[in-house]
Amino acid sequence: MKRLITLLLLHPSVALAFPWYASGEGIWGADLMSAEERHAYVRALQSSTSREACEAVVAAQRQRVLERAQSRGVALPPPPASPCVFMERMGRFRGDAPACPTTR
Repeated sequence: MKRLITLLLLHPSVALAFPWYASGEGIWGADLMSAEERHAYVRALQSSTSREACEAVVAAQRQRVLERAQSRGVALPPPPASPCVFMERMGRFRGDAPACPTTR
């Protein structure tokens, strides 16, 4: 059962940005975003069909959050690695390629 769940999570059609992003948690600057904004951001990430499109979504979100932080006088830590990196590693942008390379 555990293996089945793992395989489902790694399958590109099931794999979201990654689990905590689906809930809106773990997003850089999430405290400066409404729940609706976080969910819209996650949906935009999930609907990205290429790494470039995904990076454009991330760049736009980071710019909005930075502007909001500056206007409120809030200091933010440096942003973490782009979620697009992890999505690509999970096979999200590979089309028909398997999400996880098999090891034999």
